[in-house]
Amino acid sequence: MKQSTALRLSLAVAVLVGTCSAAAEPNFTKVSFREVSEQRGLSTVPTWKYAGPAVADLNGDGRYDLLLSNHDKVPAQLFWGDDGGRYREHHAPIMRWDVHGIAAGDYDRDGDQDVAVALGGGNGASPQPPRILKNDNGEFRDITVGSGIENMGARGRSVRWIDMDLDGDLDLLQINAIMLPGEKGPRNILFENIGNDQFRYRQAPNFEKMEAERVLVTDFNGDHIDDLIAFSPVSLWAGTGDFGFRDVTEQWLPEATDREFVMAVAEADIDNDGDLDYYLARGKTYYQIANNAVSFDAQSGRLDLRDEGNRSHDGITFYSDGPLQLNEFFHWQRGQEITLPVYLGAGAEKLATPAGESLVTVSPQDARGFPDEVVENGWHLGLVEQGSSEGADVTTDATTGAETGKYKWRLEWCLNGDLAWDIRASVHGVKQIAPDWTPQELGVSDILLRNDGQRFTDISGKLPPQSADNNWGVTAGDLDNNGYQDFFVYRFGALHQRVEDLLLLNQNGRAFAQQSNHGATFLGQSGHGDMGTLFDSDHDGDLDLLSGDDDQGRWHLFENTLNPHQSKSPKNNYLQVRVGYSQKGTDPKGAEVSVNSQYHRVGSGSATHSQGQLDVAHFGLGMSHVPVDIHVRWRDGTEVTRSGIAANQRVLVGGRVLVSGKGSE
Repeated sequence: MKQSTALRLSLAVAVLVGTCSAAAEPNFTKVSFREVSEQRGLSTVPTWKYAGPAVADLNGDGRYDLLLSNHDKVPAQLFWGDDGGRYREHHAPIMRWDVHGIAAGDYDRDGDQDVAVALGGGNGASPQPPRILKNDNGEFRDITVGSGIENMGARGRSVRWIDMDLDGDLDLLQINAIMLPGEKGPRNILFENIGNDQFRYRQAPNFEKMEAERVLVTDFNGDHIDDLIAFSPVSLWAGTGDFGFRDVTEQWLPEATDREFVMAVAEADIDNDGDLDYYLARGKTYYQIANNAVSFDAQSGRLDLRDEGNRSHDGITFYSDGPLQLNEFFHWQRGQEITLPVYLGAGAEKLATPAGESLVTVSPQDARGFPDEVVENGWHLGLVEQGSSEGADVTTDATTGAETGKYKWRLEWCLNGDLAWDIRASVHGVKQIAPDWTPQELGVSDILLRNDGQRFTDISGKLPPQSADNNWGVTAGDLDNNGYQDFFVYRFGALHQRVEDLLLLNQNGRAFAQQSNHGATFLGQSGHGDMGTLFDSDHDGDLDLLSGDDDQGRWHLFENTLNPHQSKSPKNNYLQVRVGYSQKGTDPKGAEVSVNSQYHRVGSGSATHSQGQLDVAHFGLGMSHVPVDIHVRWRDGTEVTRSGIAANQRVLVGGRVLVSGKGSE
């Protein structure tokens, strides 16, 4: 029997919850969303994802475009932003098969953004370099071969465009999966951009051995040089500006911080003090979940199981008042075609695997008894005890004496080798369960870190209790335009049921309150919460949400209805600063934007495997109509200040790139 942790606590979707002060009541404008995916042209199919989207203005027209990293069965997609918040799909897939992280950035300094893609390595059998897709007026040309990176690769997970030597152009960083026996390495790789579509490998011994598969490019120490927050386990790396990174984890993290289970990280200046604070969304991956995990809903009678696909023999006892219905018996293929049928009763009569959504009924008469020995690969279901007569006696728990149902069943599963990545099953009509083992607890507590200049302080106590669920993603932005950054947190949910994600509204920098019934989760489906991005898709002055639901879920675009033309909510004002190129021709990545006391940094804002570029900094101004000052600093040191800027508009600071490489207003 495999070892597992304590029984998972069931966290109900709560009503609005205040968190920090017992006397304080949450005080904010209610935020609500409505899904507009189909009407805006975002048509996608259910598929596996590989973490979140990459949102960026690829062609420089002021509208965000969407790079969607579908994993394997469906190619990665590109949707171009059009007028009115609509989207049109690119005429061809941006990349096919085994797509992992995607990153957008203008590496060739021609004014549009290029794309890098991390590819898987065939479980270590065929390590892959990242692919570089050069943007030529909206067409993407793969220049990997001949670029200098084609002979170095691994099991790709995340790629990042990042200026590691502060020379104005973007270099390439690749984070890879742990090396398997026989892989030569290095595990993680840095490539220097040397111009003319050429890159060269730069050694970085500490970085190359870093244990992580995901990374956020940020600047936590405020020295205007890109730093890295890598995870999981979480580690902090201060950039030196010369292709070096110093491990400063012990210096910056509070001593008792649990560094494991970090799935996503978002940056936001939550207290408007001019530095970046961080939300760490924590949960368990598919592989970690696949170990004696159970979801049981006594009201509906649904039992969902998930376990490892390695060599094993496990089982569970449960009770019913009548027949059972089976569906969603699934195994995640692991390099070989196998069948895992269901064997019924003592005679082990083979039942075709109930793999789809349709319910297959099994009566007590169909499955009487249980075999003395289980040897065949697959599922084994049998009736092991029943009441003395139909509709009369019920089975009782031997320890508590509680009624459990008329029929006692046994379900066991047997694998004679490492045959799948995980196995899953759903049984309906169950009244009570009695596992032989303690089901795995899936939830772990999220972490909120306040930046105090030289180190972080853990202020996770300002979060509501629902933040201790199995959370896979987080994105930040001022959703109610009150002048403080909020968080949207993606919850994995039950094993086969989507639950409402967390909308955490910032209470003037003092605490966070959860608002439920926000409308930004597509419920009633079996996919899981994964990752997304907040951005103003329709240019109406509030932040909308692009979400990806994993495990055969879809991509969803949710419109924020805060805009007064769509809602009766009080009107909070806003200002958006679109950052262009500096006078020296440096692109916006890493630019720092300040409006009054609020601070933003141009980048992806949050990260799992992919990297977008949100070069429109969004500032909520609350009820104030007072003109504000804007200050922008590019990573090349160029600074621009604009004074007396009126609210409720989008302002361009900087300009386009010229042929000479210099920027122009």
